[in-house]
Amino acid sequence: MLIFFDRRSFIKAVISAAAGLMLVLALFAISMWAAPRASAFTFRGETSLGPVEIDSHSRAFKQGEAVMLRLKAPSFKSATALFNGFDHSFAPMHQSGEFFALLPLGLNMEGDCDIIIALAFHDGTEFHVSMKLPVSSGAFTSTALSVDPRFTSPSPEEAARIEIERKMLAEIYAKYHACWIGSGDFVIPLEGSVSSPFGVKRLFNDVVHSRHRGIDLRSATGDPVRAANRGIVVFAGSLFYAGNTVIVDHGMSLFTVYCHLSKISVKEGEMIEKGATIGMVGATGRATGPHLHWGVRLAGLNVDPLSLFHLPFR
Repeated sequence: MLIFFDRRSFIKAVISAAAGLMLVLALFAISMWAAPRASAFTFRGETSLGPVEIDSHSRAFKQGEAVMLRLKAPSFKSATALFNGFDHSFAPMHQSGEFFALLPLGLNMEGDCDIIIALAFHDGTEFHVSMKLPVSSGAFTSTALSVDPRFTSPSPEEAARIEIERKMLAEIYAKYHACWIGSGDFVIPLEGSVSSPFGVKRLFNDVVHSRHRGIDLRSATGDPVRAANRGIVVFAGSLFYAGNTVIVDHGMSLFTVYCHLSKISVKEGEMIEKGATIGMVGATGRATGPHLHWGVRLAGLNVDPLSLFHLPFR
């Protein structure tokens, strides 16, 4: 049986089908490129001045993690990422020509969280894009601890002190340096294993419930504690719960916190370099033994310090 066909019609049909297939593949590639993955996403948009590229870096999009956004764009006057009601400014990344912003995924965040990126260019034009960051719940364990009863049932005088310290710390965290002070990647404050991870649900003396808002590193009394990055000491003193404590401002609303020290070796207002000794390990405050409690405060929320090691600060 012979089948006759029009050659021109056949060629047109093949070209049309191929074009349709290419369009489908292109749309699929774009959707895969721009869609959030488990711990990263990439976005590319066009402006009259050139392309805008944004990509993310993190250990995971989970509660308690820090996320870095990196930005490539034509020269601009300002660039911000609105997230969780906080305007995070982009700062220049040393030597790379890119810019970065830091976002905290709080312990109470979950589901699709909105990010709005806004750029203002020197010619008066603007660029805006909205995207979703899918935050999943973390897997946090529970533990019971026994401490001095005064830390679960403070006296009226101690309760007054706790309230004064709470207000003081809120003021400290509200006055951060807008520019980035840190230098390169973060380092661990001391070489000790983690005895209590971030986010653990804790019950003190079968009475007080709390969340562990840092990590505990095993060590011996008197071992030196190093600054995790360059910054300015904004607090060096004693706190009721945290004992002898040092707080370092690294800029862009990121602070590192070092608690339960036996000795403090720095002064408030001092600029310290990464790796500098800031104190010695101890067991002051609400502690069951010598260790370092290391915390990170970012844009008013606590995040796991270990998540910083998954962010490229270079």
